[in-house]
Amino acid sequence: EIYAIVNIYCVVSKLKHTGEVIGIDLGLKNLATLSNELEIANLDIKREETMIKKYQKKLSRQEYMSNNYKKTLKKYHKWLNKKNNKINNAYHQLSNYLVKTFDIISMETLNIKGWFQNKKWSPKLQKIGLYKLISMIKYKAEWYGRTFIQIDPFYPSTRTCHNCGHIHEYLPPNIREWTCPQCGKHHQRDINAAINIKNEGLRIIFEQKIQIKI
Repeated sequence: EIYAIVNIYCVVSKLKHTGEVIGIDLGLKNLATLSNELEIANLDIKREETMIKKYQKKLSRQEYMSNNYKKTLKKYHKWLNKKNNKINNAYHQLSNYLVKTFDIISMETLNIKGWFQNKKWSPKLQKIGLYKLISMIKYKAEWYGRTFIQIDPFYPSTRTCHNCGHIHEYLPPNIREWTCPQCGKHHQRDINAAINIKNEGLRIIFEQKIQIKI
């Protein structure tokens, strides 16, 4: 067999200035909620997950590297590739939309390691691969001349009323809507968080005099 390594140098043109800013709240109920109230649902990969588990179980019962084992292994990799391709395609579409539409993209710095310690959340986190989505948005923002910023992981974006700044004492994950006791503003949990993430990102940019890429 002969292998060749080809290096290609590409020049990526910067995108036109849009004047738009977005805040992104990543989560488990929805993949992402944007400050413009757009909600991105989690990808449906149940079929792929079911088939992957089916062939994993079948492999465990077969003789290692037998003809049947090799046939099953091909089917296993086929469904594994289908799952990865489906996720990659969806994440590329979302990240492309974000960098083409918004000049400034503000996100949380997620404590994903901490989330993985939660036995209830861990299986879902493994499926959706948030690190992959964040890295796509980050490198595409760099390519196309967008400003990408991540806010402090301890900033209380969910509990802060974006209307008056009041910070709610505690909001368990099952509470999806709440009303600010100070100003009476009613909030949808994730949209409120996304708006706060956008505002906090802008505050950091102007306070620290971060140069906006235009």
